[in-house]
Amino acid sequence: MKKYDNDRLMKYKEFYDEIHKKVKKYKKTISTIGFGLPEVDKLSKLEEDITGTINAVEVIINSSLELNHIFESSPDSIYVTDGEGITLRVNKAFEESAISKRQEVMRENVYDLERRGVFKPSVCGLILKEKRKISILQNMDSGKKTVVTGVPIFDERYQIYRVVTNTKLLEEVIGLTQYIKITEQNHQSADESNKGEQTLIAESQSMKAILDTIRQVSDVDSTILIIGESGVGKGVIARYIHKNSKRSGGKLVEINCGAIPENLLESELFGYESGAFTGANRKGKPGLIEMANKGTLFLDEISELPLMVQVKLLHFLQNRKITRVGGTEEIEVDLRVIAASNKDLEKQVEKGNFRLDLFYRLHVIPIIVPPLRDRLEDIEPAVKYFAEKYKKKYNKDFTITQEFINYVKSYHWPGNMRQLENHIERTIVTNKENYALDNNRHPKEIKKGNDDHISINVDGINSLNEEIEKLEKKIIKAAFEKHKSSYKVAQALGLSQATAYRKILKYVPEKQNMD
Repeated sequence: MKKYDNDRLMKYKEFYDEIHKKVKKYKKTISTIGFGLPEVDKLSKLEEDITGTINAVEVIINSSLELNHIFESSPDSIYVTDGEGITLRVNKAFEESAISKRQEVMRENVYDLERRGVFKPSVCGLILKEKRKISILQNMDSGKKTVVTGVPIFDERYQIYRVVTNTKLLEEVIGLTQYIKITEQNHQSADESNKGEQTLIAESQSMKAILDTIRQVSDVDSTILIIGESGVGKGVIARYIHKNSKRSGGKLVEINCGAIPENLLESELFGYESGAFTGANRKGKPGLIEMANKGTLFLDEISELPLMVQVKLLHFLQNRKITRVGGTEEIEVDLRVIAASNKDLEKQVEKGNFRLDLFYRLHVIPIIVPPLRDRLEDIEPAVKYFAEKYKKKYNKDFTITQEFINYVKSYHWPGNMRQLENHIERTIVTNKENYALDNNRHPKEIKKGNDDHISINVDGINSLNEEIEKLEKKIIKAAFEKHKSSYKVAQALGLSQATAYRKILKYVPEKQNMD
């Protein structure tokens, strides 16, 4: 019996010695890995006895569980293979970019998965060949494009025993890059925007009515909601309101809600406290709303705000206090809010994309900006304003003919004022010599648009005969302005010369010298 007990004790001792040896080797190896420092710290405090070894095993098990949770919860796709390219680990984020489920790729070789089109090319396969860190653009079976960076992990014999890749959706990377670029541009031009003159072209009755509204609300802080098609000048109106308000001495902070990546929206708008999340500034960061304190906050494309952020914005509008991400203290912010949208917010409410209570909070003073095609009186002064602006910018010297302006007025401008400005800039830039701008200076798409489109404003429309006569007058006047003779007008419009002559006398009575 005594010999049996001794044999059993010897086996336990051998078992303990083996575990102790493995724990020591583990401690030595993990001490070279910076990410494992918390674990090294715990292990170093344990005694090298039976109790210490048991506790060390518990530390290692807990650390393994923690690391598995960390990688599983990573917002980026993490993919791990062995030295032969066999898939060992895939976190749940992989399924956000691929149609294939991770169970379908586990234990599969990446070369086979590449042939099946799960991903192309295989960055793991490239790393196994090149034995170095590689970053590539990868196509997934879902049709999505991703940015993948992979690294090899070597053993003591400098053989690859693991390959780890990290994947982000390309659209997220592009969104972040564009947002950073826009933010930098906004910072560079912020002072100029606040100090510079804001020109609002308002020759039409509808724009004059908007100017009257702005004057009435210049000395109050009521929230304004600007609605209009893309390019009508909602941003210009917002800047004009700020410049002519009692808050003109403060900052105007412009935020394009559709340009900020969704995962950054809350922290960018409301700021964050120190240590609120991984990568956060140690000192914390004020949000864009705080930066507008004592000034004006302009929320463009307000319809693009996610519902979660809409709730927090509504809370701010109700009590003018914000709470930073990761914070508990409420910060009071004194500002005026202007919002803008090119979408019908009431329809967005019906679809469930926009909160009704937030809509009411924003819809205190609505300003509806009509499209450019419905305010033709603004086109000519706009053409002259943009022409002068870009003549100075590009050091050009030329005249603009009335023929050019009339042609511009006859186009329907689906992109509104922004498209018109771009067209004038393009026309001036491509004007190699200093000659008058005429109809030959219009690009093909504008000419084709005029050929395919007739602009009719149905507001206050009269009888059909009266409207036909108005259109006929417009056509005859435009034709005579271009051709200068009844003979050429007749040819262009397919009329007899007598009919053309009679209609010119009717609609252009001041033109008597015709051949």
